Amino acid sequence: MELQKELFLQKCLAESVSDVFSTMVGVELCPVQEKAAAPKGYKSEITGVMMILSTHNALLSIALSKKNAAMIVSFMTGIASVELADEELYDGVAELVNMIAGRAKALLAGTDYHYQITPPLTIVGENHFILYKKNVSQLSMEFEAGEIKLHLDLTYL
Repeated sequence: MELQKELFLQKCLAESVSDVFSTMVGVELCPVQEKAAAPKGYKSEITGVMMILSTHNALLSIALSKKNAAMIVSFMTGIASVELADEELYDGVAELVNMIAGRAKALLAGTDYHYQITPPLTIVGENHFILYKKNVSQLSMEFEAGEIKLHLDLTYL
């Protein structure tokens, strides 16, 4: 991926995450690291995933711990994190990736990078990771605010 395009997409994704978190979660989440490739086998407990369909199809994923997911979904819903059922937690993470993808889609409207999105899904399991069989182009970003940490990947397929 050419550097100018990569920087533009990183900026757009960072703005999308920041906008969604400040509006829906009430937290100012900031990027702490921007890089061209994720650590191999980044492990998490909950991952929200969406397909990005355009001239270059991609997979957008956000990965986080169950504790962080519960804190975020609690802020989104007003339900205490200890009272969240697992299904509510998983649905909340799916909705979070959906809002991030939707915000990025709105920011990219009218550009060469516009896209369509699929319904979100959530992958759950201790220490799970996404493995790609071939070399792929990937943008990875880390975000945090206090104890909240989020890992975002945009992987071109």
